[in-house]
Amino acid sequence: MMDSDKHPKSDSLWVRASRSTAFWMFMILLVLVLGFGLLSNNFVFFNYSNFFTIGLNASQLVLLSVGMCFLLGAGQLDLSIGSNLMLASVLSAMTITSLAGTPDQIASGLYPNIGIAVFCGVVVAIASGALFGLVNGLLVTRLNLSSFLVTIATTAIGLGLTLVISRGVNVPYIPRSLQSEFAIKKLFGVAPYPVVLATLIVLLFWLILTTTRFGRHTIAIGSSEEAARRAGIRTDHHNVKLFVTMGVLAGIAALLDISRFAATNIGGHQTDALQAIAAAVIGGTSLFGGVASVIGAAIGTFIPAVLANGLIILRIDPFYQLIAVGVIIIVAVYIDQRNRSSR
Repeated sequence: MMDSDKHPKSDSLWVRASRSTAFWMFMILLVLVLGFGLLSNNFVFFNYSNFFTIGLNASQLVLLSVGMCFLLGAGQLDLSIGSNLMLASVLSAMTITSLAGTPDQIASGLYPNIGIAVFCGVVVAIASGALFGLVNGLLVTRLNLSSFLVTIATTAIGLGLTLVISRGVNVPYIPRSLQSEFAIKKLFGVAPYPVVLATLIVLLFWLILTTTRFGRHTIAIGSSEEAARRAGIRTDHHNVKLFVTMGVLAGIAALLDISRFAATNIGGHQTDALQAIAAAVIGGTSLFGGVASVIGAAIGTFIPAVLANGLIILRIDPFYQLIAVGVIIIVAVYIDQRNRSSR
């Protein structure tokens, strides 16, 4: 009797899990980690330093994929996050280097005003990202334009502004202490600060999506914007908030970027939007709106990061990563389509 009472519950739990794209992507991630670990010489893949590297490599993209998860869940898209990130990083870096000391002091590696300089740099990066997102949101909602077309245009505008402001060169003389005191510093000697920050943001946005009115409205708009509008949801206002949120996360990612490398990288983020979309879709967020998974997006971020790292350790051409990620995306979209048709 007790067994028969338990089986339906366990079956129900398994059925729910098997219908979740995030669950299957987690299983793929687990298989990749175990496979690379067992195949690597002396199990070097399992070394702490290797997981440290994977975490740092993925932390920026985790932030972008979380923001993209919300946008896709509402039926929107932002292809300009790479340009947004580059512009925010250049403005932040220039703020820091201009306020930290005189040009001679900066060139000598001295930063007498580093505290206020870094604070202002953080404010500038986040404000720049938020403003960029606000422009995207207003263009989409006020002019009733496709977010796909708008963000293609603002990608070009953002990149152009970045190159004009920086004169086409990376900003030099960013304090190395940003790297040593934050980017590679470990909380309690275990987790790098960027990974801790990314984890906290994932948990925060997971709670927002699953427990708040904002999260429910996001999914409702993605399911049917017209129905959401008739239900009293201010859809345009909400979508602007989503684009601003995406911009804020891009600004934070820009701070992680310059702190890790102690330099800007004005040519290295053109594919950030595609990677963030891929991570969100791999994790179970629907390209068609109405379904979003923050935890899944985080998992989806780590799959290509683990693939790239594992292939390098096994001395296999890392270009195979692109093929593998493409196949995984197809599988994720297929699962999403199957689940939608079964509802």
